[in-house]
Amino acid sequence: MSSITGYRQGYFLQANDFKKMILGASKFFDREIEKINALNVFPVPDGDTGTNMSMTLNAAVEGTLTYDGNSIGELSDAIASHALMGARGNSGVILSQIFRGIARGLQKKEHITPAELSKAFQYGVVYAYKAVSKPVEGTILTVAREMARGIRRSVNQGENLYDSLEEAIKSGKVALDKTTDMLPSLKEAGVVDAGGLGLLVFLEGCLISMKQSFDDMLHLKITKPAVSPEEKVKPFTAEPEITYSLPTEPLNLDYPYCTEFIIKNNGEDFSGLKSKLSPRGDSLILAIHRQSAKVHIHTDSPDQVLGIALGYGSLHNIKIDNMSDQHRLADKHEENKTSIITVEEPTVLKNEPRAREGITAVIPVSFGEGFREIFTSLGAHEIVFGGQTMNPKVEDLITAINNLPQDAIILLPNNKNIIMVAEQAKKLSGKHVEVIETRTIPEGLAALLAFNHKQNIEKNLETMREGAGLVKTGLITNATRDTLVEGVEVKGGQYLGLAGDKILTAGSELYQTAINLVDKIVSEDSDLITVFYGQDLAREKAALLSAALEEKYPGLEIELQYGGQPIYQYIFSFE
Repeated sequence: MSSITGYRQGYFLQANDFKKMILGASKFFDREIEKINALNVFPVPDGDTGTNMSMTLNAAVEGTLTYDGNSIGELSDAIASHALMGARGNSGVILSQIFRGIARGLQKKEHITPAELSKAFQYGVVYAYKAVSKPVEGTILTVAREMARGIRRSVNQGENLYDSLEEAIKSGKVALDKTTDMLPSLKEAGVVDAGGLGLLVFLEGCLISMKQSFDDMLHLKITKPAVSPEEKVKPFTAEPEITYSLPTEPLNLDYPYCTEFIIKNNGEDFSGLKSKLSPRGDSLILAIHRQSAKVHIHTDSPDQVLGIALGYGSLHNIKIDNMSDQHRLADKHEENKTSIITVEEPTVLKNEPRAREGITAVIPVSFGEGFREIFTSLGAHEIVFGGQTMNPKVEDLITAINNLPQDAIILLPNNKNIIMVAEQAKKLSGKHVEVIETRTIPEGLAALLAFNHKQNIEKNLETMREGAGLVKTGLITNATRDTLVEGVEVKGGQYLGLAGDKILTAGSELYQTAINLVDKIVSEDSDLITVFYGQDLAREKAALLSAALEEKYPGLEIELQYGGQPIYQYIFSFE
């Protein structure tokens, strides 16, 4: 009996079926990214829900490709692990926790019945709720919970897996429609929750994938050659056909060997390793922790890479894959090409002189070359480069943590959409990691100003949190669309003046919008206003604004600094 016949009749779901669902759902999801992103209530460019969920799903797909066995429990564990490490943004973290809960429910199982999948989905909902410090209804959490209830009702009525997933989707759609009335911000904008829609799209992709012949998926097994278009079995429903290809960057055939290994030595000295490995390939990731270094690199000469590594110690867990065996290269005449979302990848920027300084280290997340230099000058040990539109993944923060010798680490996310990612890095790290919930770059800078590398982490947390709370932030950016937010009418392309999650002013002129924003935030307690100008503004233009503020507020100190940030023309710090 084929696995498809099995689940169609309600008997069981095998590992390969589950693999098919994840791969197909990821591809299906990518078609709907912009639709999901468009539901962003706040009309500013940021790490959009659809993009973050898609990239988290891509990480889950990588997990499926690392497993070639027959246990659905082991496969779900690989999927959950990769999704968690690749999770981006709040929506990505919640999705990864759903995978984690499902893996908990499927552990030690070779194949499962619909009832067992229903139970696993219940675990997924529990894990998702636990990941959020203050769960809010009317979000992806609500939709996930109602989906789980739909599966359970269907299973209790004796329905098969296929019908149970259909019932879950129906329940999810009902819950999604209700989110508009559950949150005032959604109601005012007249939209449903973006994360909830993303989860619904994902499950719809799983269902469509189940309808297609399992033979379509064979080419995605690492040990199998690619299947040509002529060999594909056509789907047996009227649903749009999903062509399965891993959404990722085009394969660089100049460096076809994905090479990974661990170096262990007794000297704790890996100086110069990165500079020696960098010319040998690309996609280099080097994570150093005490007497071990984990290396990942794409190269055309793994023998030379291993030779360099041997000079630093003994090698362990060596893994070399020819990536051309893992990818189906698109034909130049192929009509349906995988859409690629280009997102600037966050990187870890190590501050070498300070890396070993003190008993406690600080890692801020930042974007913009100017801010990078400012954070470095204030004593940051490492910087994870990311922010709006480029939310770092959990793995980026863990790599930064492991790069440092200190066992006590303080993370400064400096963005509300990165706080949950930082919290997951804290849980996964073997070190004493704490997160200060800084939501803006100025808050992070104020916290770092209060940092003392000679003090223990507890004392630093106290003074840094106090410092972050003494600063207010103003932002100037462009509206992405027409909307009405808390009574403020916004036109697409206008300049917006923001303070936290509130739009304080909007206008067609940058200079006047900036002046209006400062007027609305400055108070009697203000002593200093720092103006950070972005990468697209000339200093001369920013200096005119700074001069105008000096004239308008003669009793305040006005500083002009280059932040170099994208997206925001100005970031203001009020102290």
